[in-house]
Amino acid sequence: MDEKHRLFRERLLDELNYQGISKLDFAKQVGISINTLNMYLYRGSIPAADVAVRMAQALNTTAEYLVTGKDSTTPPSKSGTKSDWQKKEISHITNTLTPNQLTSFLEIARAFKNAVTLEES
Repeated sequence: MDEKHRLFRERLLDELNYQGISKLDFAKQVGISINTLNMYLYRGSIPAADVAVRMAQALNTTAEYLVTGKDSTTPPSKSGTKSDWQKKEISHITNTLTPNQLTSFLEIARAFKNAVTLEES
């Protein structure tokens, strides 16, 4: 399996594990068989663009990220930092909130930031 395929496989598995989605549920959600999913995960295949897009939508990410590891829709960040998973988790949480919940979340986050800034001063 070449590097490009291995990295796609790792990103896909990471997303499935991170989001707690079973392979069977994911395959159903994307509209592919479990055998097809296993082909992408274990045989070094990369899906056609339409399947990659459906995978990305099911994982709330982009096909570009799954295939290349980059996402041009977000500003570049320092890859490999310890806080990357935390930022990703915050993003995942905020993407699932209702507008009212998001407003409350932002108020709490701003209050926390202000409190921490005051402590550091």
